[in-house]
Amino acid sequence: MVPTETLAKLSLFEGLPKGALKAIGAISRELSFAADTVIFSPETSAEHLYVLLEGSVRLTVQVSPLSGPVTVTVLGTPGQALGFSSIVGSGHHNSSAEAASAVRVVAVKGRELMDYLAGDTAAGFVLMRRLVQRVSNRLAAVRRLLVQTIIDYERPASAVDDN
Repeated sequence: MVPTETLAKLSLFEGLPKGALKAIGAISRELSFAADTVIFSPETSAEHLYVLLEGSVRLTVQVSPLSGPVTVTVLGTPGQALGFSSIVGSGHHNSSAEAASAVRVVAVKGRELMDYLAGDTAAGFVLMRRLVQRVSNRLAAVRRLLVQTIIDYERPASAVDDN
């Protein structure tokens, strides 16, 4: 169980009523990961939404079986969330998360969170709006990487940048 005071300090949960924080805290726990530990990958079932308390996490995607993973973003601000697939999506992660340093997170049980939010629609609306904004930002980062990859791929090796 995560104390309501801990959750209230995180931007994702900031301003939610105490009852909502208590309910979310009851389905949450704090976890720690050593640097270079894989927190989740596409091979693992998406069971938790993670909210960063401390440290930094590298999110990567595997673009091709012939290349290594590509870093989409590095999260390092308390309150940033990862593991959205536990509450939306297929139930499996579409990226990998690796601790870039020692990390502490709040792990919220995804299915139980959705069940709670369905019953508390006011808190659910606020929280889902915040999560959608974060997902949108993450998709924008992936889109920028994709465009840059396409540009780099289509540029002939013999091309020289002007400047």
